[in-house]
Amino acid sequence: MAGTRPPEDSSLRRRLFNFLPVALIPNAVVVAGVVLFALCALMLTDSGFVPLAATVAQLWLAVNLAPVASDSAVLSQLPMLPALGVVWLVAHRVRVAVRDRISILDLAVLTGCVLIVPALLALTAAVMLLDARSVLPVEVPPLATVFGRVLLLHLTALAIGMGPKLWRALSRRFSVPAAVVDPVVPAVRFVLSLGAAGLVLALVSLAAHWRVLGELLSSFDGGPAAAGLLGLSLLYLPDAAVAGAAVLVGSEFHIGDASVSLYDATVVPLPPLPILAAFPGSVGGWALALIIVPLALAGAVSHAHCRTTPRAWSEIIAAGVWAGAFALIAGWLSGGTVGVYGSSGMMVLFTAALVAVELAAVGAVVNAVVGLRQRRARRTTTDGVDDGTGSVDSGAPVAEPADGDGDTGAADPVEFVDEEDLIAAGGEEPDGEEPDGETETGGSPTAGERSPDAEGTGAADPADPGERGGVAEKDRDEKGTRGSADTEPGPAETDGGPGDSAGSPGSEVGEAVEDPSDGGYPETAVTGEVGSDPEHGTRPLP
Repeated sequence: MAGTRPPEDSSLRRRLFNFLPVALIPNAVVVAGVVLFALCALMLTDSGFVPLAATVAQLWLAVNLAPVASDSAVLSQLPMLPALGVVWLVAHRVRVAVRDRISILDLAVLTGCVLIVPALLALTAAVMLLDARSVLPVEVPPLATVFGRVLLLHLTALAIGMGPKLWRALSRRFSVPAAVVDPVVPAVRFVLSLGAAGLVLALVSLAAHWRVLGELLSSFDGGPAAAGLLGLSLLYLPDAAVAGAAVLVGSEFHIGDASVSLYDATVVPLPPLPILAAFPGSVGGWALALIIVPLALAGAVSHAHCRTTPRAWSEIIAAGVWAGAFALIAGWLSGGTVGVYGSSGMMVLFTAALVAVELAAVGAVVNAVVGLRQRRARRTTTDGVDDGTGSVDSGAPVAEPADGDGDTGAADPVEFVDEEDLIAAGGEEPDGEEPDGETETGGSPTAGERSPDAEGTGAADPADPGERGGVAEKDRDEKGTRGSADTEPGPAETDGGPGDSAGSPGSEVGEAVEDPSDGGYPETAVTGEVGSDPEHGTRPLP
């Protein structure tokens, strides 16, 4: 009730109490892991505990893809595998928090918690490095890049954890067209498939250069150094996938002055990292054929999106734009500076543009082909009508309605309800809403709609005023079980001529009729559904 609603500050405290653990728990797990790793590393290297604070700060920044710096170099191209673990932790906690119902204010508080907690941790790491640089060769990295990458990483985790149903509910709440939201699904699928293809390319190239990999590992004579480099190479596998995807779409990946593309390769001395053995010394002319891989992936994704019904051209273009935006984010997070080698990574803007154009162009072709096939199918269906029968060819394909993912099915059940703009982030029906085709109060068909099968074998005579005009309940009780399956209509029911019967074609609902079993007491029938409400029966005239 309105009188018992808690004050606004109490409601805010309640929301903070509910959503603050969503951000605290994943970050606490990351900090604990970083501290444990730093302690093990310092103990194995016999370095003492003086650099512990600086080591923890730099490790936390590296796990969140923020740059780390010494007094002579900056490293901002960092392994992405630990950062993907952070994204999974945060997204999982967000998913648990929004799986039932959430209001707009709840979502705002949740977003603030997810972003503020890592920002405070990043500021703490910078302060720790600032304090340690007087005794250790460390430096505070550029704060703009630090906060930008940390916030973008956790914002990406928040977006993933919210899920597609909640995003569709938000789009309906703020009247965002479906043509803007629905193409996100094929764009994500295309970017992920490109990443998988890029990883396969990197691994195949690494296997083809196994001699170089063997020479690199033999130079360390085995032992902990080689094991550490192999472990670091595994952490860089997502970076290798991004580099391979950039090469496949026709762009270029470079490390300092070294570069590789489908057209050419330039090699300079590279860092002694085993994963860099996949960097080719030269590129054959056959490599140009690999450009068909992203085109085939774009075709498969576009066909899955519009296989049931052609999409609007604006939706196809929006899918390309979304894919380009995701490629832009991945390129910025995976690239950076590698010490004295300088800038490293893919050509971010050029690669994002290529990804967008390829998906949009191939999607437009696939969409046109699907539309042409369905028009031919409809024409074939029309031509297959039999002479005078109206039947059509049952073998013609029939398009089914599609949802936002391009799959057939029922409409998305996620809806906003009135109470505090709640969003049903799960799949349940909103409160007070009945399934399609059902109502809260059952209604019976009118007398003209009743069939003998529905009424039973002993239905009342058509001339019975109790069935045609809505006879009162009292009258039914006096007549016994008339109209049931076990009683036949008596003479009193058919007394009178056709013009005197309430059930005759000439009578109208609302005229006075005379009940033969009630001594001629006049009654008036009113409109209403028979059997639905006793009040809609007959009433005495004044």
